[in-house]
Order: sequence, then C-alpha cells, then structure tokens
Amino acid sequence: MSEANQGLTGIPTPEGVLGYRAGEARKLPDWHEMVAFFDQLAAASDRVQVERLGESTLGLPYIAVTITSPENLARRDELRGQLASLYDTRDLNAEDERQIVDDGKVTAFLLCTQHSNEIGAAVMTLELASDLASKDDPETLEILDNVVTVIIPTHNPDGHQMIVEWYRQWLDTPYEGQQMPWLYHRYVGHDNNRDWFMLTQAETKLYAELHNREHPQLVFDMHQMYRDGARFMVPPFIDPLDPNQDPVIQQGFADLGTWISSRLTAEGKAGVASNIIFDNYSPSLAYGNYHGSVDLLSEAASCNLATPVTIEEDKFSPERGFDPTKRTWNHPMPWKGGEWTLRDIVEYDKIAALAFLEHAARNRRQWLRNYAGIMRRTVEREYRGSEATDKEKVPYAYIIPAQQDDPVTTWEMLDILRLGAVEIEEAAAEITADGVRYPAGTRVIRVGQPSGNYVKTLLEVQAYPDLRRWPDGPPSPPYDIAGHTLPAQMGVRCIEVARPFEGELRPANVVRPEGSVSGEGRHGWMVSPRLNQAIRLMNTLLADGVAVYRAATSDAARGIEAGAIVIPAGAVTRERLESLARDTGVDIGGVDTPLSMQAIPQALPRIGVYQSWKASIDEGWTRWLFEEYALPYESLHDTDVQQGSLRDRFDVIVLPQHSPDDILKGNPEKNKYKEPYPPEYVGGLGQLGVDGLREFVEAGGTLVALDSAAVFAIRHLYLPVRNVVEGLKEEEFYCPGSLLRVIITPSHPTMWG
Repeated sequence: MSEANQGLTGIPTPEGVLGYRAGEARKLPDWHEMVAFFDQLAAASDRVQVERLGESTLGLPYIAVTITSPENLARRDELRGQLASLYDTRDLNAEDERQIVDDGKVTAFLLCTQHSNEIGAAVMTLELASDLASKDDPETLEILDNVVTVIIPTHNPDGHQMIVEWYRQWLDTPYEGQQMPWLYHRYVGHDNNRDWFMLTQAETKLYAELHNREHPQLVFDMHQMYRDGARFMVPPFIDPLDPNQDPVIQQGFADLGTWISSRLTAEGKAGVASNIIFDNYSPSLAYGNYHGSVDLLSEAASCNLATPVTIEEDKFSPERGFDPTKRTWNHPMPWKGGEWTLRDIVEYDKIAALAFLEHAARNRRQWLRNYAGIMRRTVEREYRGSEATDKEKVPYAYIIPAQQDDPVTTWEMLDILRLGAVEIEEAAAEITADGVRYPAGTRVIRVGQPSGNYVKTLLEVQAYPDLRRWPDGPPSPPYDIAGHTLPAQMGVRCIEVARPFEGELRPANVVRPEGSVSGEGRHGWMVSPRLNQAIRLMNTLLADGVAVYRAATSDAARGIEAGAIVIPAGAVTRERLESLARDTGVDIGGVDTPLSMQAIPQALPRIGVYQSWKASIDEGWTRWLFEEYALPYESLHDTDVQQGSLRDRFDVIVLPQHSPDDILKGNPEKNKYKEPYPPEYVGGLGQLGVDGLREFVEAGGTLVALDSAAVFAIRHLYLPVRNVVEGLKEEEFYCPGSLLRVIITPSHPTMWG
C-alpha cells in the first residue's frame, strides 16, 4: 500500500455524497448520481479507476469501475498480458505458466443489476467500492493486493434511470414501489441476459469486449428474484449443466457458492439456499462460462424496489420443488418472515460480494492455475468423431462453405462469433475434410482454440437431456431454453468435421459482403429474395417513394425466383442503388432484356404493434426487428384499439407474445399482494378492444398473432381453427424453448425467399 493512502481520509461515502445510506428505505440514486459518485471516488483514491466503455442503447454512459492496489493499477497492462497468456496457452511453456501463477493477480468481475428492477446489487456497489477504496484492515488489503476487481454497477443504465424515475414519480402514493408498465430495456427488457449468445444489443457488445480484454477468472452475476421464497440463492445449480462447460468451471460453481453460503449463514443471514430453481444449460445466460471463467449467479429476494415489504411465513411460495419453510442440506437456516427491505438486500449482496472476492484473494494461485488448466484442456482437447457416442463427440472443426443462400446473414453469424473472441480461419487452397473437398476461401472454425467451448455450444445441434421429476414421471422443465444452435436459427449452412485434416489455413478477414450493382438496368433491376437484408433495401426504397414490385412467379431459365424484388428502370438512380448495395451488402443485378411476368406492386404496410401495459419482452424484440429492417410501425395501447376504426390507420396489427388473459385483462387493480396499481395502467383490451380487432379484420386488415397471442385470437375472434395441444398435460405434450424443423410451402407469398 502506498504512503499516500495511509489514513485514507477524504474518501467519498454514499451517505456523504447522496445524503443517505446505501439501501435506505424509499431512497434510490439515479444513474447520473451513481456515475458521479464513482467519478468522485476515483478522483479521491489511487485504488480506483473508472472507465467509460461506451454508450447504452439510449446514450447513457456504460462504465466499469476497477479497484485494486495502486501497485496493481500501475501494472495493469502487464497483468492483462499475463492473463492473456493463460487464456491462450498454445505458446505458453510450463515455466512461464508457473511464474504467472506465482506472481500474477486474479481478475474478478462483479456484474450487477442486469435486470433494472433488481436494483439492490447496483446500490450495493456504491458502499462496496467506498469500503474497498478506504479501509485498511487485513481482509481489505488482502483483496486489494491479490485481486483486480472490476465492477459493472449496472449492465443496463437506461433501465436503471427509468426505474428510479418511475419509483420517484409514485413515491408517497398508494402505488409506490409497483413495477413499471413498460420494458426497462428499450428492446429486450428482461432478455438482456439472454443475449450472451447472439450479442445483439449495445450493452452486451460492450461487456463482451471488456471480458475479452480482461480475461477474468471469475464473474459474479448478481440478481434478484421473487419476494416470498428464499432470501438468497447461490449455486451449485440444479441439473442440467451444459456439457460444453469445462468440469472445473462447473465445480467452481459449487466451490464459490458453498463459500458464499457459509459466509452469509455465519453472519446470521437466514434463508440462504443453493441447488434450487436455476439450471445453467443455455449459453444465452452467461458469457464467461465458455471463455474460461466461473460465471456465478446469485438471486436475492426482492422488495418493492426501495419500499419495504412484510412477508408472513405462511405466505411463502414453493417454487419448482423448493419449499422455503423447510430446513434442508441446501437451505440450513430458513428465514421466518417479517419485514424485508432494500437495505437487507444490500447487506446480503455485500457479504456475498466480499466473500466472492476473499475467495479469489485467498486462493489466488488456485484460480490462476485452474484457469490455465481450463484453457489448456480447451485448446488441446482430444477429437472424437463418429465413432464416439453423442455425449462424447468432440468435432475437430466446423466448416462454413462459401456458397450460402444468404451471404450477409452468414457474415452476421460469423461476426457474432468474432465478437465472442472466436478465431475464424479460411482455407488458403483447396482442403479435404472428412472426405469432402472444399475450395480455397472456405471458412473453418476449429474447436481447439481458447473460445472452443463457445464455438461448440453455438454451432452444434443440442440434444436436451430427458430429465424426469421422478422415475417414469413427468419431465423436469428447463429453467430457460433447450436449443440455441446458431446455424439453424440463422439459416446458415454449417458442416461438422469429425477428424483433423491437412491444409493451409490462415486467419479470415470477417467483413460484411460488399453489395454491388451490375448490368445496365435498361429494363430495371432485380434483387434475390433469399437475402434478409433485401427486405431492408426494399423498405428503404419504398420509404423514398420508389416503385418496387415482387415477382409473382419464377422463371428458372432466366434465374428469377418467385418473390424476387424488381425495381423498374428509371425509378431510382444508379448512384442511389450503389449506396444501398454498400449499406445492405445486397447485390443488385440489372435486367437488360424485357421482362414478361406477373409482378405485384409493393407498399410499406401501415403497422401497429400492440403494447400492453403488462410489458411483453416479445413486443420489444419485435420493435427491434422492425427497426433493424427499416419497417416503420406505430405502438398501440389499449385505448388506441378500443377507439375502433383501426382499418383507417393500419394495414397490419401485430399482437406480440402474451397470454390471452394478459391481452384481455392486462394489469389488475391490485397485484397478488393486494397492492394497488396506477389506474391509468390497469386493464387490457377488454371486450371493446376485441370488437375493435374483429372490426379491423372484417374490414380487410391483417392481424398477426405471435405465440400465445394466437390463442387469444382463436378464443376471442372465433377463428375456425383450434389449438390441438390445448389442455394437454406435460406428460402428453412438452416442448419448451426448443428449435423445431418446420416444413413450409416456398411458393406461398409469405415464404418467398
């Protein structure tokens, strides 16, 4: 410790800066106050650095706060280099590895409040950071000397700001502490921690870049859950775990979780449970577990944001087989009920975070040694192909052929992998793999690389295990999804290669295809319907007022597919087409001989997207998708639908995923805890809204119902169809979160391309 920090006077505290203790009832700092506090802390302490990694979706700063000894901060680049060597052990000899294990420092991430209404962890980081910056006790110094702690105070700054503003709006009213009626992430809401395998959102990309740079050995992902169960949950997780996670990572869940549980219980914190509710099967849930770090989850019980709640023991809710009133091996000291506050959450979270950091500090060499071992096993794995069982199979590589139906979407998939630190190579000359010849330029992704576990889990076809609640009993449902294969979801041809092969491979330059304009276009222009980005190109032209058509029939002799996008000659300048081709990556071909075919004129549909006050994640993803493809829309609330005359304003109305009752009834006047909801956000479409939708369809409008919203349409619009699985028990029909093969009719206009 430097002499400058002896005494450690002048270090800001949350109470000194905000005027109240972190976690005080009915007090929440907004994001601007949070960032300002960390800036003040960094200015006052040579243990703290604040880095602005970029901007959130709505333009707020996304920050990382690093806390460690001044000596470690001065060696930051050197320490990063050491961990990079452990991450990629292919050029690391045994002596250098021992030296790093002896002298290196552990990097530990605290990833807080991905879900913005789970605000306790974000608030806790203010107090934790202040303590680490100011305290001189042996435990604090041990952490500072041995660990580089990187705190992400919130993964969703926009949602944090929205939640605080909403909470303050209703403070001192009967509606204080109620949940917001809209998503706390503009597009993906609660699904911002389901984006770790697609990396679509700004915040996800910023975090992945940070993780790829810092190479942490352990990550603590801090959440909250329902209020009337356990007070705190940490792993070990329940089955299943993804077999693509290294066994030491899976053991690390138990190692860390047991340590944290013990510390909380020893501090008198009741209601700490492990091995309940949450599995760890899907890579959508965590990034680090596929990049060498132990990515731990915790779930604290919630209150009403910052408003205390009282929970009687006889009102506790069992969840997925866990009874919070029972004392068991994995829940040794049940909580007996009473008042539960934001300060309680802060205290549980802080004890857990310190236990996490202490484990890293006291077992520094173990964490570094285990990390190197995980990475060495990853890059030096033994390949077992078709002769192995499915559970043992480890392919050598995945090949992405150059010939794809949609080169731009193929690039998008490769770019996801690139963002995930995956090495992508290409054949410098023809190669032969598993007896098949592939030309130069073929993309090859070998599994034997540092991100190989990420590669395998994203590119292989999953076979979710058949787990039963008891022998021959009903299935145990997954906590999340059961399938996540990127090629299947994105329509990319991907070939698994079982055995090693010879051939010169070089790093591939993964760049978006450059769309081009070819031909003279004397009789117009044509675009293949097979490219997703062709839809964005068409929508952009339509928004510019350009006439656009779709070919109604195919002409194989002339290479015209049904659904091809046709632009008349003279409708737009070549310069504009060249600009759009560059922007979308789509090739535009000139039609230089007269066309004689049926063509359907296109127009931008007037789209309304139903937005219930009972916020739907699917509604947010739908809006994101529309914006990605330049498809204008208008959000519709209950009163908009109830007013009727919808056909005058819209051609299409989309009902995103909602249960039928949520659409019809919306938010109740009071929730299950008898707490009232602001009246302007109560209720759903009701019969008046149903009548409005029926009138819209009868007048020629198109209603698109997604997922369970289709059941609403069947029931309340009296469609001449039935849900063939309605009423079936899980023993009879069970298909949660799975990817299904669907047989379609390509000649139908909705399937063109």
